[in-house]
Amino acid sequence: MVAGTVHTTPLTLKSQAARRGPAPLELVAAPGAPAHKTQKIRIVASLAHVELKLISAKDEPALKALCPHAATVVLKTKNGPVTRSDAVLKYVAGLNPATELCGADGFCRGRVDQWLEFGTHELEVAVVAAQVHAKSKDVVQRAATDVLNACVTLDASLQKTTYLAGDRVSCADVSVVCVLRAALKAGLVKTKELKPSLLRWYLTCLHTPAFDVLEGAKQDALQALPQGRAPSKAKPTPKKTTASSKQPKDPRTMFQPTFARSRERLKELLNRGASAIGSTVVVAGWVRTLREAMKGATLFVELNDGSCLASIQVVCGNDSTTGFAEARACGGAGASLRVEGEVVESPGKGQTVEIRCKAITVLGCTRGGPNRTVGAQTYPLAKKYHTAEHLRTHAHLRPRSRIGSAVVRLRNALAFATHEFFQQRGFLYVHTPLITAADCEGAGEQFTVTTLLPPEHDKAPKLPIVDGKVDYSKDFFGRQASLTVSGQLNVETHAVSLADCYTFGPTFRAENSNTSRHLAEFWMIEPEVSFATLEDDMALAEDYLKYCVAAALCRCADDLEFFEGNKCGGLRDRLQAIVDTPFKRLEYTEAVEVLIKEMESGRATFENTKVTWGIDLDSEHEKYLTELYKGPVILINYPKDIKSFYMKLNADGKTVAAMDILVPRIGEIIGGSAREDNLEILEARAKSVGLNPEDIKWYGELRQYGSVPHAGFGLGFERLVMLCSGVENIRDVIPFPRTPGNCRF
Repeated sequence: MVAGTVHTTPLTLKSQAARRGPAPLELVAAPGAPAHKTQKIRIVASLAHVELKLISAKDEPALKALCPHAATVVLKTKNGPVTRSDAVLKYVAGLNPATELCGADGFCRGRVDQWLEFGTHELEVAVVAAQVHAKSKDVVQRAATDVLNACVTLDASLQKTTYLAGDRVSCADVSVVCVLRAALKAGLVKTKELKPSLLRWYLTCLHTPAFDVLEGAKQDALQALPQGRAPSKAKPTPKKTTASSKQPKDPRTMFQPTFARSRERLKELLNRGASAIGSTVVVAGWVRTLREAMKGATLFVELNDGSCLASIQVVCGNDSTTGFAEARACGGAGASLRVEGEVVESPGKGQTVEIRCKAITVLGCTRGGPNRTVGAQTYPLAKKYHTAEHLRTHAHLRPRSRIGSAVVRLRNALAFATHEFFQQRGFLYVHTPLITAADCEGAGEQFTVTTLLPPEHDKAPKLPIVDGKVDYSKDFFGRQASLTVSGQLNVETHAVSLADCYTFGPTFRAENSNTSRHLAEFWMIEPEVSFATLEDDMALAEDYLKYCVAAALCRCADDLEFFEGNKCGGLRDRLQAIVDTPFKRLEYTEAVEVLIKEMESGRATFENTKVTWGIDLDSEHEKYLTELYKGPVILINYPKDIKSFYMKLNADGKTVAAMDILVPRIGEIIGGSAREDNLEILEARAKSVGLNPEDIKWYGELRQYGSVPHAGFGLGFERLVMLCSGVENIRDVIPFPRTPGNCRF
């Protein structure tokens, strides 16, 4: 290459062309089309970073020529025309899914559709009627009444939310704002008549730069504010603009995304249903089943990509599918394929569409046998039913099974809901250490972290011993260190400085427990709230649990239906009852009395028959209480001797302000308390459980320097997944279970 010249390869040119993006979409509007119909599409195009060219049809026949049933607008696309303004709106928004303008999940998408319909039937119909029959006072008056009623509904809905659907501007906000602006311009309602929540939402949307196409709307709305009714004519002294004083922006609108999948996920394709028929798609995934027909001339492939429980059938013909021979020899179940073809109506039962394959590429064959021969029948996950034990021995492949993939999607939804819940309430996410020198529970069931162990080939270990004990001062950290059993003590340091915090991470317990409810490694969610009491803690915990269960019901409907059919009958009804029913509050003392009475009457029998005040209730006792009260129970005020040292001592000196939430079929799922904020009492409690206050001096100093009342709780994430899935063994709801004697993968 000659010095000073730049060699541009064809690939680079192609990349440059791709970055320039496609030609702008053309939106053709009928003569005299209502302004709000094109305005909302232009706003959404701006938010979605889609280039749009607005063209005015010269006359109505010109619009009809593009699409016979078009009334006001037509969007030209490579797949044909799209008509009706709301359909165009959603099509344009869908071109950039990352902006989530149509909703971030199934629930929000439903809310978007609901408000789009509301805008059309409750607002737009009234506006159009008033414009068409402007000379009829009765029609105009009825239209004005309808608009005012719609505004009342909007205000009531917006009193608890910032936007109509989700936590950001969506198609619903854009559409309703534009129609409301049209109603204001038509005089059907005055800006000063808008109630506070509605006006706040209206102004919030108008402050988004994309809404600038509604010229004058922001200024009119600002004058409706109490401080804006008599704006000063004098120009204010301009302030120096700094980065920190600029209007906050949505990060999704601040750059042009470059990532785009080269395939369509099956979840989105199957959600399109019959509307996808006739379109050409590219999908990729793993073969669940492959069968031949017509003496090997046709292949029926069941393909799944993990995005949802359902698979799609791909039909390949030896004379119509490129790559047919390679696909036929791919090895069947487990092989990975890329498929391009046309979506057609499926004649089979239980499926709306299938793909008529034009080209198929084998990405990875299934190999087996001693020579790893393609097609050898050694793939461990056949279509038949597998036991939980079998899937655990193949945990690296378990996500490809139906139950394994459903658990992963449910874990994902619950983890997202966890962050969503706390972030929406102003909590800060704190990363707490996994290696610690503090034993939060004081039980000593910790995994030691050390570098003192000699190499395996050293047959004469020489650990530093002082007074018969290992001298950890010679170790890596200069003291004994362990894997954390809880992040609570660490997150408290931030809660008493930043008020409301939470941590969500792995924790470790060296308990030799081979039960269906215990793991050596599991995940914990631990929020901490300052200036709070036990009552606040219980309310937060109940809200959080209900929110997560509701999120599972809304976002994992297909997976929950699968779990329900997989020996978990009535699952969704049980979960709905948790969302709908207030949790029962019950004193520990009263609970013990109830259990004793139930045993004496013969209505209850327990393996542990010694139910007395002061015992730590077993899971069988906890489950019985939830059955007795037909739902979750919050037990409060436990004996101090069975609870941790940091829990606040009650006035009776015998109990602590602690609470456990018990749920059906699982028992305890949440444990929490008010924290002891008196330094002297805390130190005395630490000594009583064998802790040296000097070892947690830093924890005591949180009480020494500006102590505040605070409370928090911990939830074992895997038990939450068990609750929402109905899966009975905790080892089946975590990707790689760590239990006594088992640390594979």
